[in-house]
Amino acid sequence: MKAFQNFNHDINKLLAFYKATIYSYDQTEQTLVYQKKSKIPFDDPTEGALLIKQPHFFKYKRSGKIEIRKTLSEIVFVRVVSALEVFLIDLVRDAFLESKEPFKKHDNIQQISQAELLSYKSTTEISSKIINRECRKLSSGGFLDIIKYYKRYFDIDLANFAPGRSKMEEYHDRRHLLVHRLGKTDQQYREKYNTVKQGISIDVEYLSECLDDFKCFSEMVNNQMKYQLQNEYNPKVKKVKSFDRKVLIQVELLRDIKLDSIEPNFEFWANDEFSNFNDILDTKREIGENIIEFVVSGTFRQIKSYLKILRRSERKKLIKLHEKDITKVEPKEKNENLETRVYATRILDEGVLNQIQKRLPIQPWTKGVHKIVASEINVPNKLVSIAIQVLIAKGVFKNQIDGVIIEKEELNEDNNASKGY
Repeated sequence: MKAFQNFNHDINKLLAFYKATIYSYDQTEQTLVYQKKSKIPFDDPTEGALLIKQPHFFKYKRSGKIEIRKTLSEIVFVRVVSALEVFLIDLVRDAFLESKEPFKKHDNIQQISQAELLSYKSTTEISSKIINRECRKLSSGGFLDIIKYYKRYFDIDLANFAPGRSKMEEYHDRRHLLVHRLGKTDQQYREKYNTVKQGISIDVEYLSECLDDFKCFSEMVNNQMKYQLQNEYNPKVKKVKSFDRKVLIQVELLRDIKLDSIEPNFEFWANDEFSNFNDILDTKREIGENIIEFVVSGTFRQIKSYLKILRRSERKKLIKLHEKDITKVEPKEKNENLETRVYATRILDEGVLNQIQKRLPIQPWTKGVHKIVASEINVPNKLVSIAIQVLIAKGVFKNQIDGVIIEKEELNEDNNASKGY
């Protein structure tokens, strides 16, 4: 999904920045060591046109090397944790775009004044208002609020994804200390993580482990979200629109004007029934220069009233109108069996999931087991990888890293901790 792509892009940029900065540190330090050994004066070009400036703020002694790299790691770490939070919130936006079903909670009441409601020009503006409000609440909350939100709205338990809730909380708590206390621990942190350290920092190994964990975590969350949207919140049978009359319409614009009656948000009265063009529009396309063809369907009143509006424009010489009643015309049958078969190879439904579950051997699995299963049931490798993560999240199998099984207790330590930071 788009949020996942953006997160990977952000992580790669941060990693490139980190490596480039470390490279510049190394090069600067080596140059200064060379300058000292060769006794090259500062600000004085050598025969090879090498000019070494006086390093007023750069310390290349051992303590300086450690301090400058520690500060760089802390800066990158803070950005990495922030990028993960942005990913989790943006993924909610992506889910909202795909399906509104997870957000239809009857106990979640939105208060909108009548004046505000009437000021909206379309349902799109209302939807935008709702999702922006939801994401704003998540942004002002913390990681634990995000965990609760995903569980409630998508039935996705983030705490069960590697590296586990306890470790993910520690990443966020450490980021909080770096941002708000410059790395100094408080009593709450020391008790929660059973440490006596008065300060925390980020070393190269810790940062590298964090990046690996976040990449794995984000991929599992992204795959699980796609699975939920495609299987749990995607209606198996599409609702068929009921109508009394259907009409095929061709409109040729005779003047260089904007015809309001064919705009998506055009509103009109069908006797005492308030209607919107989008409510009756089925399809719309341009078939020539200034010629638009579209199909409308709805109640007799709606279609009759809408055609009256178009005919009025025709009498004013604004358009040339052609209309054809197609209410009784049946659509052409599609080869649904072929479409379903092709689609099934790309979507992880319960049938495919059960096939994959039955063919997976006893754990621990060897590297590349997903490819073996994929070839046996003739589906893409990626589909089996997603299925394995879904089955682990559901508790059917245990999580494993590098062939080593990790017990659920290790992944989901709660420590009975308070909300934290």
